Amino acid sequence: MSCTTCDALRAELATAERSGDRSKAVDCRVLLRRHPEHDDVPVEGKAEWEAERKGEP
Repeated sequence: MSCTTCDALRAELATAERSGDRSKAVDCRVLLRRHPEHDDVPVEGKAEWEAERKGEP
């Protein structure tokens, strides 16, 4: 399965890493981590992350 948004972010991440732009690389990693759905398939672990964020056990 491939997500076009993730593919674009990974390409941007690779470019940032090659050029030494650490700030942009971190931004890309954060956006990849926070990307909520991949072609209408929820990201694994998202429900647990949201519960933890709300302070639920």
